[in-house]
Parts: sequence; structure tokens; C-alpha cells
Amino acid sequence: MLLSLVEKFTQAILPKSEWTHDAHLTVALHYLHTYEFDDAVCRLKSGIILLNHFHGTENTDRSGYHETLTIFWSKVISIYMELNQSYLLEELIDKFLASPLANKELPFKFYSKREILTSPYRAVYHEPTLQKLDLQVIEAMLH
Repeated sequence: MLLSLVEKFTQAILPKSEWTHDAHLTVALHYLHTYEFDDAVCRLKSGIILLNHFHGTENTDRSGYHETLTIFWSKVISIYMELNQSYLLEELIDKFLASPLANKELPFKFYSKREILTSPYRAVYHEPTLQKLDLQVIEAMLH
């Protein structure tokens, strides 16, 4: 199942109905587990842009790919992986998706909705403004 999802994502043929929030996170977990952080983010970014194109979703200043959210989620997942190094990938994915960190609303604990939905935040990564994104904060959210 995991390899099928990742393969369809990588080939930009994943149906839009299967490109859910959990699928985004699962693919990100796989890439961050497989590649160094910067390489994983580049692969995620290009993959999301290509998949959006396949789905007919325009990548503009108002829709499609979102740089701040992609890097934000990648950082959250990377920290989670650092805290849970003993898990195999499948277990890591299951535990992450069952954790409070997988909640779609998580970015709004770090950014105001007003700011994160703007074009500059979509185009270029911005550091969180409401609280710092670091190991201690992520660890506290898990307890």
C-alpha cells in the first residue's frame, strides 16, 4: 500500500480522490525517511506541483503548491522522526498519523490563518510567528 501510494505520487498519477491530508503526510514521511531533508523537500515540492498539474489544479498565488506548509510539515515530521528513531517506517507512519501532530489544524498553532493564507507565505517559506517550531514544542504536543 505504502509503495503503491509513493509510486503513484512519484509518477504524478495518483488520483485526486486519493491525495488526502494523510496521503500528503505519508508521502512526506517516506521521503524524509529515505532522503536527506533538503533532497526530500525538493522531491516533495516538485512532486506536488506535478501532481497538481495532473489533477488540473493550478499552482498560483492562490491555489496549488504552498511552500510554507510543505516545509512546515516536513520540519514537524523530521522532528517527530528524530524523537522516534527506533520505529520502522510503516510503524512510524501509523504512529504519526494517529498522533495530534497529524491534525490538519496544526499549522494554525504556529501561524495565524490570515498570514498563512497569503501569497507571500504560499510562494516562500516563512518561519512560524505564533510559537517556535522545535523539538521541545513538538515533544510537548505529544504528551
